Amino acid sequence: MSKAAKPDAAKPGAEAAGAQPKKGKKKLIIIITAVVLLVGGGAAAFLLLNPAEPTSHDEAATAKAEEEARAKNPPKFVDLGTFTANLVREDGDRFLQIAISLKITKPELEEKIKASSPEILHHVNMVLQSKRPSDINTFEGKQELAEQIKGQVEYVLGMRKAPPAIHPEQAAGAAPPGARKIRSDIAEVLFTSFIIQ
Repeated sequence: MSKAAKPDAAKPGAEAAGAQPKKGKKKLIIIITAVVLLVGGGAAAFLLLNPAEPTSHDEAATAKAEEEARAKNPPKFVDLGTFTANLVREDGDRFLQIAISLKITKPELEEKIKASSPEILHHVNMVLQSKRPSDINTFEGKQELAEQIKGQVEYVLGMRKAPPAIHPEQAAGAAPPGARKIRSDIAEVLFTSFIIQ
């Protein structure tokens, strides 16, 4: 009988030992689940709060290089002068008087613009004289005019292989608006005065 009593004495200790691992396993599972949820939530918050990165390494490198270049070289402004042009006749004789400046990102471009000034002025005059008053009365029309002038200046400076279209008929065969734009050191064409009479 003494042999039978020993297993009973050992049994309560075995149950107690078996109960400990079950509680430990539950705690471990709860801790692991909490850690996984915290890490997942942190990763989701990081992705949602941070802006999207550029799609490729080249774009990121280009954007960083451009940002550094802008920081080193603040923009410079080159005055092209004041232009007076007869507009295409609609309801009577009208003319445009406009003062234009170029915002450039590379200071060395200023000398190239001055050296090419007669050709640039010719191309700008041709663009201005091709316009009707109704073409440039709206904000969008003025923006389009600025882009056309910018394109002509880029062509004269060798940044484009072909001159952009001046007339709407020519623009019909031009590249669509979503087409890849050329990299230009001319940031903007600015109208410092704009009078239609």
